[in-house]
Amino acid sequence: MDNYLIVLRDSLIKKNNILIAIIEKSEKQAEIVKAEQIDWDEFTKIVDEKGELIDEIMKLDDGFETLYARIKEGLEENKEKYKEIIKEIKVLVSSVTEKSANLEATERRNKAIIESAFANTRKEIKQSKLGQKAAADYYNKMNKINTIDPQLMDKNC
Repeated sequence: MDNYLIVLRDSLIKKNNILIAIIEKSEKQAEIVKAEQIDWDEFTKIVDEKGELIDEIMKLDDGFETLYARIKEGLEENKEKYKEIIKEIKVLVSSVTEKSANLEATERRNKAIIESAFANTRKEIKQSKLGQKAAADYYNKMNKINTIDPQLMDKNC
């Protein structure tokens, strides 16, 4: 039982550290999107890195739940014996919960910032296309001015 509780504790410590890394990456994404010139490649790289970290959290959660289900009964029967490590695990669960809530709030803020950046990018692309079309139309019209239509000439004049 002691070893199982240590594994649960270590799992929570890893999850806590991964959440810290995800929060840092989310903050970096916000900085990128707030920049005057957005580096979409860097943004995408961070999204991929966060995806890998989230996958790790999912594995840790699955393992934690499986292990806890296996020892839950024995743990409840011996609460007093494992009081100290249970207390430590509860502190870690609180920390993980707090970081999860922090991450969720950060992601909500990022979503709004990113949606605004996407809207601005779409607007810039549309303006660029309109500008290109206007330039092409101008070029075509100016080429017509330089073209002299064939004239009928009267040889008797």
